[in-house]
Amino acid sequence: MTSSYDVIYEALLPKLAECNLAESAARFGLSIDANGDITINFLKRDYHITNTGVIPVDGKPVNINNRSILIHYVLSQGTGDPVYSFKPLFRMTTIFSSGDNGKASMMDAPLIKTFGNDVNKLEETVMKLGGKPGNSQEPWSQCWLMEVLPKIPVKIIYREADEDFPVEIQTQFDVTALEFLEFECLAFLCGCLVRALIKTAEHGTVDGWE
Repeated sequence: MTSSYDVIYEALLPKLAECNLAESAARFGLSIDANGDITINFLKRDYHITNTGVIPVDGKPVNINNRSILIHYVLSQGTGDPVYSFKPLFRMTTIFSSGDNGKASMMDAPLIKTFGNDVNKLEETVMKLGGKPGNSQEPWSQCWLMEVLPKIPVKIIYREADEDFPVEIQTQFDVTALEFLEFECLAFLCGCLVRALIKTAEHGTVDGWE
């Protein structure tokens, strides 16, 4: 059965067919082969991006949203480099008010459910997906940095529970991320990251699941 996400991917294919992949590869520092196809690593899996579609190199199942995000990425005209200043996604748009914390908790709630009682499991999973320990500036917290895509680093913060607040896990994007992907695409990207963390923890591997 075709899902709405499959429809989104199929709708992107005509745009991909017209994309100058060599130009995109040069701008993002990606490798490109003799056939003019890009190879890109996304959440510790390699993908071939051609003018006809996105193919996981390992041939294993992959969530369709991962493929769509990679098309949006190579279609982007973004330039520049990250500044390693991070904000939660809902703080990077004027759609939500400054007090609308519900959206952030909706994005990160699955991580809290899976890892809230086991920070070691979270750290192990983040490292499997290519993350590295960061220096947290907050008390009673830990953080990790991941380059989810070239020029789009993400910070994952784990804040311990105390007598006033429960455990919090938050994903934050470099403030330059909107130069490369629109807000809606970043939300999809965040969803792909959250899903990858949870599935990697469940299966013990970074691949083989959708």
